Amino acid sequence: MHTFRRRPLLVLSIALALASVAAPALAQGQPLRIVVPFAAGGAADTYARLLAQQWQEASVAPTVIVDNKPGAGGAVGSDLAAKATPDGNTLLMVTVGHAVNPFILPKLPYDSRNDFVPVGMVASVPSLLVVHPGFQGSSIKDLLSAARAKPGGLEYASSGTGSTSHVAAAQLESMAKVDMLHVPYRGAAPALQDVMGGRVAFTIDVITSSLPHVKSGKLKALAVTSAQRSPQAPDIPTIAESGVDGYEFTAWYVLLAPARTPADTVKRLNTALQQTLTQAAFVARLNESGAQPMAMDSAASAQYLDREFSKWSRIVKERNIKAE
Repeated sequence: MHTFRRRPLLVLSIALALASVAAPALAQGQPLRIVVPFAAGGAADTYARLLAQQWQEASVAPTVIVDNKPGAGGAVGSDLAAKATPDGNTLLMVTVGHAVNPFILPKLPYDSRNDFVPVGMVASVPSLLVVHPGFQGSSIKDLLSAARAKPGGLEYASSGTGSTSHVAAAQLESMAKVDMLHVPYRGAAPALQDVMGGRVAFTIDVITSSLPHVKSGKLKALAVTSAQRSPQAPDIPTIAESGVDGYEFTAWYVLLAPARTPADTVKRLNTALQQTLTQAAFVARLNESGAQPMAMDSAASAQYLDREFSKWSRIVKERNIKAE
């Protein structure tokens, strides 16, 4: 008898707890689509799917789907989202390339800054600078010494021109005042493979995919790119503490809506996003991948993006980065 009497109270308690974190639903009641301008399986896709699952469970929309639209370094999917009806039902998940593309792809069919409004930042992920285990050195200083001994000759791999791995290395070149040779690949996997094979000196790759190779002994990590050491790899020093003072790079992920999306709709979506970023289960999933949540309102997110546009405009110009 006592068991049956307690069940309604238990159900009510659970319902109230869920209601306290549930995000406000979109008024239109239509499916919500998160466009990912990259192929399935990457970090942007992973975080979009985690968010879609959480938002559907929280009834932010009756259905939340992830729509992968890869091509042209993210430009295909971004153009699709920019031209979508600005009703809050089509969003776009982008990363650092969104702030780089305007400066290396001058004929974009959309305006990266003015055709979108930030819903909010989602997460940031540090990268590791990794070399072949046989590299004759154990620090960033050793790597930079090798680069200075061979100006323009030390090769580094990236997952493509303008990718996070490319611009992270370009930032290192700029701040350390060295010239190295960029070797672009079609994705992170082949770039890592050639570093593991000793055919290219190094690459800078997100910790999510590079750390397992470090732990297996296939790669050696010289440094992490974030301002502080990563909890996933506390023994690996930062590039800044290794001699390049002030260096900091993280791959960030931000959710955008088409420009002219009503302000109250953006605010509701930002509220939903910030609530999600405080939930322990969601944060744990981010942490497992090496990521940290970035809870900001829309205005703070816009300011963050403005700083990123300015930063990459300068570095692209300094390093003369051009699309291939």
